[in-house]
Amino acid sequence: MYAQMRGPKFSRRRRNPAPAIIVAIVVLILGCWLFNLTCGKGGKEVSTSALTEYVNRVRPIIDTSTSVGSSWNAIRSSLPQLVADPDGLNQQLTGIEQSCLDMLEQAKGIEAPEGLENAHTALLICLEQRYRGSKTFRSDLVNSLEAVDLDVYARSLSEDLQELMYSDGTYRFFRRAVTEVLEKNNIQEVAPLTDSIWLADWDNASYESVKAFLTSLKGTEIHGLAVGAVSLNPEGQVEEIGGEDIHRLPETETLSLTVNVENQGNRAEKDVVVTVSLYTERNPAPTRQEQTIATINPGETLQVSFQGLSPTSGVRNILEIKVNPVPQETFLDNNQKLIYFTIG
Repeated sequence: MYAQMRGPKFSRRRRNPAPAIIVAIVVLILGCWLFNLTCGKGGKEVSTSALTEYVNRVRPIIDTSTSVGSSWNAIRSSLPQLVADPDGLNQQLTGIEQSCLDMLEQAKGIEAPEGLENAHTALLICLEQRYRGSKTFRSDLVNSLEAVDLDVYARSLSEDLQELMYSDGTYRFFRRAVTEVLEKNNIQEVAPLTDSIWLADWDNASYESVKAFLTSLKGTEIHGLAVGAVSLNPEGQVEEIGGEDIHRLPETETLSLTVNVENQGNRAEKDVVVTVSLYTERNPAPTRQEQTIATINPGETLQVSFQGLSPTSGVRNILEIKVNPVPQETFLDNNQKLIYFTIG
């Protein structure tokens, strides 16, 4: 395109060939750089000895990480027996965590040769992920052993396990990058790096699998029902008056609502009775409706709907929602909920 953009010829003098020669040299140099040519003696060869030394220095760290991962998996598979001694379990997992930190510090002390800078960064990220994942896994697991609501810890532990699975992927990138550089430089006297996998099955890191595992790990029966979110129809605005939330509903003759009932225990519950009572300060005699949930599984949330409740205008209405306790349920504070509202 440059050749087509010619200016008008003001004279017949011959052009100086120097600019064209300079442009040709620049293009040649760029071509050498783009295609990774040596271009005479201008190219810089990668030191094979430096590459060999690097691989020999990181290999013990990788082998140790693989061994530590095997120990961590052995602990995880023995948790049903180890949970009887929480302090001993915590101590074993702390040892795993410390080993991961030691390997990370060792890797940080290694200088990557030219051509392996990005690969070494990936190795550091992998070891950082394994240290962080093992650390949070330990604390989340130990804390979950005394928790009643396992949902929060199941999600946290699932994220911890996913972090360790990501470390496996990061290591594969590192291993592939090192292998490619060794092959490119025709280094055959160095044995290939072994694979290093901490968590081979992604399903083990899913929330559902972790929740089921924690539930079985608890061993003892936990019974706990709770009233969750409540939706009113018609909807209104909520105001805070005197420390209480008051729902301001539009004028209506009938009111319906949907109640979320949660099973926060680790056992299925049957014949769960849900009761809704509506009354006012002027008329404390309640209008009551009742429904029964045949079965609600551990960790499950079911919706129960009530129709045809008749509120009173001009006064504060009180809506009382209650889930009857089941046998062996000890924590009852979340089994009921009060909603205050006015009409119009």
